[in-house]
Amino acid sequence: MATAVALDRAPLAPEMTIDELNQLTAKGPDALRVTIIPALATALLRQNRKNRNRRPATVDAYARDIANGRWPLNGETVKVATNGDLLDGQHRLEAIEKAGVAVESFIILGLEPETQSTMDSGRRRTTADALSLDGEEYSSTLAAILRRNWAWKEGDRKFARRGTATTSELEALLREHPEVRRSAEIAERTRQAFPHIPQSALGTAHWLFNAIDPDETAWFFQRIADGAELPSGHPILALRNRVTSERAKEGRIPWDRQLAYLVLAWNAVRDGRSLSRMVIKAGAPVPNPR
Repeated sequence: MATAVALDRAPLAPEMTIDELNQLTAKGPDALRVTIIPALATALLRQNRKNRNRRPATVDAYARDIANGRWPLNGETVKVATNGDLLDGQHRLEAIEKAGVAVESFIILGLEPETQSTMDSGRRRTTADALSLDGEEYSSTLAAILRRNWAWKEGDRKFARRGTATTSELEALLREHPEVRRSAEIAERTRQAFPHIPQSALGTAHWLFNAIDPDETAWFFQRIADGAELPSGHPILALRNRVTSERAKEGRIPWDRQLAYLVLAWNAVRDGRSLSRMVIKAGAPVPNPR
């Protein structure tokens, strides 16, 4: 136990080998506070003999956070069995290896191999959960808008990438663009008045349009909500009719198509064009608002 306490007080020395770490497992369950350098991560991964399927997108997301210094000591542990098998932590270790950056963490040693079946059984905390804990209003809508905005800024105009932003990345985006909070509020209000477009699409469109012309954006979303005084051929009337009809027929409209409808209507309003019908080619990227 004295050795474990000493290790708990200091980072893991780079010269400590995986063999020396494994020798501690014979003493029974124990927790060490260590700095996992990339070389140790690689060595532990060689003992990853029985684990769930790896998710490359998760590794990429974790590696971005680690490389950007957004991975503090958070209480998450790497778990190693009495026989040396890695039981939990493969994605974090692969991310350390990929980022090439050391991470301070806890390692639990000396667990029985059969305990692996009970690990990761809790519900994962979402970005919406984190924002709610931070006291953010409309946390679910805000998280969804931030996620779509992040994809847009990354150039994903089809919103089809498997990878997604981490909570740390979305929180950083919110700090960079606090006006997204207003977009979430407008999305909630518009959805209450006109329930045929989801808040995430409304809020994403509001954030994009507001950066172009705030006054016209305010008018545009008010007309989506109330449909007041829209003559035949008006783009917003075409938008309202299209999504109402399509939802009645299909029940669900793909998310990227709904954002594309919003952009088409916005661009037509900006150009002063009438628009009697809306057609989106399947698989086409969402057009740029102007």
